[in-house]
Amino acid sequence: QRKNAMALPVLASAPLNPVIGFGKSAPPAPVTPSARLRSLPPPAPLQLVVGSPPLPPALRLVTAAGTSTEQLGDELKVLGTWRSPFALRVRAALNFKGLQYEYFEEDLENKSDLLLESNPFIKKLPVLIHNGVPICESLVILDPYERAMARFWATYIEDKLIAPWLKMFRGITDKERAEGARETLEAVNTLEGVLSKGQSKPFFGGDDVGYVDVVLAGMIAWMQGTKALCDVELLDTAKTPLLVEWTERFARLDGAEALMPDVGKLVEFAKIKRAKMMAAAN
Repeated sequence: QRKNAMALPVLASAPLNPVIGFGKSAPPAPVTPSARLRSLPPPAPLQLVVGSPPLPPALRLVTAAGTSTEQLGDELKVLGTWRSPFALRVRAALNFKGLQYEYFEEDLENKSDLLLESNPFIKKLPVLIHNGVPICESLVILDPYERAMARFWATYIEDKLIAPWLKMFRGITDKERAEGARETLEAVNTLEGVLSKGQSKPFFGGDDVGYVDVVLAGMIAWMQGTKALCDVELLDTAKTPLLVEWTERFARLDGAEALMPDVGKLVEFAKIKRAKMMAAAN
């Protein structure tokens, strides 16, 4: 993911507190297929900034749960795909805060004009559009404005879980896949250890969903499908019971349940995608 922060970090918390917290979830976001996008004025250009600019008070995470964007005078749009762990992070965070938004399901084989205009440099998802201003990359959108440990573990998930998982899934040689599997299992065991030190707290954030929970949540379905995809069991009730319980607990939350992709459908999609990648490589 890109290192430069985009202007307007929408989901930053005012206090340095790793807990996102959640209350009454917003109604499900309307899904708008990108192919049917109505004509929209061009969004404001991306602005690169150094550090974190002041946060608009209306969008701080301390906003009372259940407050609608209409009440705040803000318009939120999210561009993503049903299978993207990064888009799921963003939508879950918005749901937990009770913020209403319009969701656009993108076709990455036929990217919409809105996506290309909103993220012209890397043309990737997710994108959050706040009052016409696009914010790109899930960690930038979530905004690592939390205490240092939450940022550390979020980065750990990116570098030590997701990156080797992709190596395991995409690897061309047996050595690459085996190395990816070993590194991924090490990360899973480490996260199990983090939960074991949490004094029986239900989430990485403690009693409430926190920043780290949302970052890891995007990988729940992918971890559940890894056995079918790579013949590697990541979530084992005997070896990682706390992580298994955490995935089940998180997936049942009001703000997350409707977002979780069907594991069987995800596995089927990934197998087709990998077959195409292998054919292209050969």
